[in-house]
Amino acid sequence: MTDQIRKNMYIMYNNEPNFITEAEFYSPGKGSAFTRVKLKNLNSGRVVPFTFKSGEKVEELEVNFQNMQYVYADDNNVFFMDKSTYEQYELKRSLAEQYLPFMKEGEEYTIIMYMDTLISIKFPPQVTLEIIETSDAVKGNTSTGAMKDAILETGHKMQVPLFIGVGEKVKIDPETSAYQGRATE
Repeated sequence: MTDQIRKNMYIMYNNEPNFITEAEFYSPGKGSAFTRVKLKNLNSGRVVPFTFKSGEKVEELEVNFQNMQYVYADDNNVFFMDKSTYEQYELKRSLAEQYLPFMKEGEEYTIIMYMDTLISIKFPPQVTLEIIETSDAVKGNTSTGAMKDAILETGHKMQVPLFIGVGEKVKIDPETSAYQGRATE
């Protein structure tokens, strides 16, 4: 039922698996209640807004979460391996594009399976990566919030504060690609 729709839910919509990235339930004084959602199609990667009317039936998908090793990515797909069976699975690159700059080959990630098919990645809200290249802070360039370019161990270029140097580990929000702070181990 629509009053049970919530964020981070996997549903079947238009005969395709979808992930609800946002959900807001409305119960106006007049008229029937409804739920506004943003659906991410797990086949195409497209995110679309949609409104479910009160009483509409929604089929929740039974998905499985599994840890798999990230092997590599090509122009079309991202490949993962089940370390217990050595079986490889692929995910459309468009579904993992925002996370690829923060993924290291050989590392384990939580992937989401539906009917023995890899449909998505459950990426952590924060990742820790090492800075491998950055320029030195320029003396006198100390305005509040000043940033400089840095290259992460994955090859991704991003902005970090002036005081961050080569070899330091930083925390990053993969959703926004934003620097979150120094990593303490």
